[in-house]
Amino acid sequence: EGAAMIPQDCWIVREAPADGEEENVFVRGAVLVRARGRRSAEGDESRAAGEGEAGPSPASREVQAALREKPTRPLRDLLGFLRADGWLTVTALIVGLMLAAAGVLAEAVLFRGLLDLSRSLGLGIQRIGMMAAVIAFAVALMLLELPVFAGLLRLGRRLEARFRMAFLEKLPRLNDDYLRSRPTSDMAERCHMLHVLRNLPGLGAVFFRSCFAVVLTTLGILWLDPGCLVPVVVTAVASVVLPLLVQPLLAERDLRMRTHAGALSRFYLDAMIGLTPIRSHGAETTVRREHEGLLTEWARSGLGLQRAAVAADATLSLAGFALAAWVLLAHVARQGEQANILLLAYWALHLPMLGQAIAAAARQYPGTRNIALRLMEPLGALEEESSTTAAAGERPPSERKERRRGAAIRFDNVTVRAAGHTILEDVNLAIESGLHVAIVGASGAGKSTLVGVLLGWRRPAAGVVRVDGEELKGDCIRRLRRRTAWVDPAVQLWNRPLLANLRYGLGRDRPLATTAILCAADLHSLVESLPDGLQTTLGEGGAFLSGGEGQRVRFGRALARAKADLVILDEPFRGLDRPRRRNLLQEARRWWREATMLCITHDIDATRDFDRVVVVDGGHVVETGKPDELLRRPDSRYRLLADAEAALREGQWSGIGWRRLTMVDGVLQEGREATVR
Repeated sequence: EGAAMIPQDCWIVREAPADGEEENVFVRGAVLVRARGRRSAEGDESRAAGEGEAGPSPASREVQAALREKPTRPLRDLLGFLRADGWLTVTALIVGLMLAAAGVLAEAVLFRGLLDLSRSLGLGIQRIGMMAAVIAFAVALMLLELPVFAGLLRLGRRLEARFRMAFLEKLPRLNDDYLRSRPTSDMAERCHMLHVLRNLPGLGAVFFRSCFAVVLTTLGILWLDPGCLVPVVVTAVASVVLPLLVQPLLAERDLRMRTHAGALSRFYLDAMIGLTPIRSHGAETTVRREHEGLLTEWARSGLGLQRAAVAADATLSLAGFALAAWVLLAHVARQGEQANILLLAYWALHLPMLGQAIAAAARQYPGTRNIALRLMEPLGALEEESSTTAAAGERPPSERKERRRGAAIRFDNVTVRAAGHTILEDVNLAIESGLHVAIVGASGAGKSTLVGVLLGWRRPAAGVVRVDGEELKGDCIRRLRRRTAWVDPAVQLWNRPLLANLRYGLGRDRPLATTAILCAADLHSLVESLPDGLQTTLGEGGAFLSGGEGQRVRFGRALARAKADLVILDEPFRGLDRPRRRNLLQEARRWWREATMLCITHDIDATRDFDRVVVVDGGHVVETGKPDELLRRPDSRYRLLADAEAALREGQWSGIGWRRLTMVDGVLQEGREATVR
């Protein structure tokens, strides 16, 4: 029903609905879209029922929660952090700001009095006393300013520290979909901008002090000439209100520029990570063009912000000085005293200056507010649900009885959608406790999403997943994660020693069967080659290791959970040669022989001795059963995959046109007896 900040290259496509389907609108290339709401499904259904039509399907839980979510108000939320210090500190600072503003007004009155007093002071000692009084007054103002600004600095540091603590407390509770839907560079840029929050109290102090000064200056002018009530009040109100009226315009352009800056920072991060592939594929021209497009959009948005800011400043200055001239002319028309004209002129011209100070603070506020808004967004994001099905004090089904090794898993009519695309649809699957199941299928069939539901990556849009009879959500997901060993190339390796990477996720007091794990994961040769053995740091993301070595380290970390009830292996030995893959897979099945194991692999031949095979195609479980039984069926999808793999190995890779090279301990060997890896 409404949108904001859509660039010129944005495409909005309205898709005509098919019979019985809801109308869809696709937005591409938008910087920011604001949805004002969605018509309730109940209202649509009742309206459709009256017309004899079927109503639209209800929105997903995430969309419904987003529509129910209250709009973020950064200033109010940040004030909540400031209240942790109590109102005494804030009140003392406000009083100090009011006294400082009053001091500036008194300073003008003092200097006005010096003009008359200087003619009456003839003695040198009297002039020295007058100078001493002026110096004492200036020192008093300085002594008042110092504690105020010191308090503002402390308040800013505390605000930043409290926000960082709140962010760190929120991070473990964030839904995984939230982090997976945001670019890493964007989240890193938000965290980097946290230091801007410490400037917010100072920005607010400038604004409130200027507003206090406007009020006091207005009272001072009325004290000099009460007849200037109308022009003075109009000038004072305009000095405060006009800067605030232009804020929506500046805020929109500032957020547009910051959004483009976030896209630009993501480009730089991606370019640095993929620098070698870019050079290898000769893609410098393509990257340069993409950078040029992003830079052009960022520069255009920045130029638009500067134009709006300059136009706003010019308008405010002209309006302020015109109103100040009105005040002076109104006073002169009443033939005010000559001495008062100088003081009144000073205060009248001071009002536009205060308005400019308010405008400068107000101009900085949209940027600070947008930064705070982006920082506040994770704090208001959806958290993982807590199970509420069990009654208070009642144990979940998995704990009411003596739990056996291995997790029993059941998918009932499960559908998973992401970004409007259906990844899994109407999946029905039951896996008994302790079974070793191989999941096979073409790339993009939905295999990783199937196991990702168990890890909490995806939430079913329809249907129910149960583990040991309990619906998989909230606390059940958290308990299952503690019972799960997971091996995947996406598992992060940290820039820490090898031993610390193997122990990652274990308690300090929990023992680690280091020798057995090194043997099972085939890491002995790696440890011997490292300069400091187990204490050798692995580099950022395991940069000092090869791809195969990194996979074995990930496998070793999972082996530390020897008593896991669920084992998920998603292409666990990618980058290793065939014999080593087979040996490590056999070791994994021996290590977790009592656990339920789900192994995703494209190596069909390695799945022949599994307890069960699940074939996934196009988001559907199309086949399941024992491998030998499926291989005997001529119409089996699993048999087609096995035959295709055998034909490729025997017909393609065994051809005489291939040279067979083997790398052994850093030495490249060639021979007919070498095995294709």
